Amino acid sequence: MTFPCPSGAGPHPAGHGPSLAVALVRAREAACLTQDELAVRSGLSVRAIRNLETGHTARPRRQSLVLLSEALGLAPAEARRLLRLPGGGDGPAAAVAPPGTAVPAELPPAPRHRLAGREALADALAARLPGRDGPAVVVGPPGSGKTALVLRTAHAARERFPDGQVYVDLHPTSCIPFTSDQLVHRVLRSLGRGAGVRGPEEARARLRDALSRRRVLVVLDNVVTEAQVRPLLVDGGRSAVLVAARRELPALPGRSGHRIGTLRGPEACRVLEDLAGAARIRADRPAALDVVRHCGGLPLALHLAGLWLSARPRRPARELADRLADERDRLATLSVGDLSLRASVAAYHRPLPPPLKASLHQLRYVSDDFGVEEMLERVTPSRRDAVDLLEELLHRQMIRAGEPDRAGRVRYRLHEAVRLYVAHGP
Repeated sequence: MTFPCPSGAGPHPAGHGPSLAVALVRAREAACLTQDELAVRSGLSVRAIRNLETGHTARPRRQSLVLLSEALGLAPAEARRLLRLPGGGDGPAAAVAPPGTAVPAELPPAPRHRLAGREALADALAARLPGRDGPAVVVGPPGSGKTALVLRTAHAARERFPDGQVYVDLHPTSCIPFTSDQLVHRVLRSLGRGAGVRGPEEARARLRDALSRRRVLVVLDNVVTEAQVRPLLVDGGRSAVLVAARRELPALPGRSGHRIGTLRGPEACRVLEDLAGAARIRADRPAALDVVRHCGGLPLALHLAGLWLSARPRRPARELADRLADERDRLATLSVGDLSLRASVAAYHRPLPPPLKASLHQLRYVSDDFGVEEMLERVTPSRRDAVDLLEELLHRQMIRAGEPDRAGRVRYRLHEAVRLYVAHGP
């Protein structure tokens, strides 16, 4: 049976012919879908679909064709024929995922703002994916910009993982964290390999098999334990695991860890300039520096301050600086829409064991640095317990450590956002 060329189709690229455009129009009409409806189902833009159907896209990405095949409900054989068409974008049919598997594209949008002071780190992280030894782990305190950095890295590297990108938030603000078994099943479903699994052991084996054979990028956000990551680690595989963690994960094998924290003055001011306008921020530099100081150089706090200013174009930066000067209202001020510094700290604080919460409560009014001696005075009479509590608070990103003094003693400080949270209530 012969199908006419789609009406309105322009000239086709040399050597490609009308077959791809005809096949897509035929499949869409058989599914009784408009271009708008197909765009919603597939996640592609209407313009991208129109260009494919008219033959104006010379070399469509294979992932785009996979998304269209799934949205149109094509049988495996039809999907494979579509992906083998000339101009499939990523090479011969041998590169196509096995029948019955899915090619997910789950990454949330990349941050639209510049990662002031972090662009080089994002590029370096992307260049090292996939890591042969273990996962790439980014860890930092509340509001340090872990998720933004990891998403920018993932988008920069996504073309090297044509078999899919899976994104899982393991500990959303309003939900209990994923268990390792729940995560395994979640990733298997994304890869189209979850049907008929019998028991946790078989699920983990099937996931290892899938990640070994394919080039998949798995991004895990808000990781809290090594056990959540371990089932995704495969020796010598072509897949990669990129992690944003709320605590240190020392038991993960072969990890490459990257600790991030606050931004320095020029980088912090750049965040405000990007959001509120460079001319406006430079016009009152003292006020801008006060805002940076009250935000503690924390990327999320600076981002929220910039959003506050951009939403109020006729109000001076000095007004915001004066509001932030009162630390009792600082967390309330650093809240815009569904973004909140308080919520970020609460997500770290809520799952803490009672002894760690009690320690923070006792330390909440300590404005200077502290060490083991202060812990003995305020928290516990046991030196061993004092040392262990400090180490655990450090691993969980509640405090930061200074350099050892000449006697080898280390002094600590509460992260500023944590101090505000425990001092003035959730």
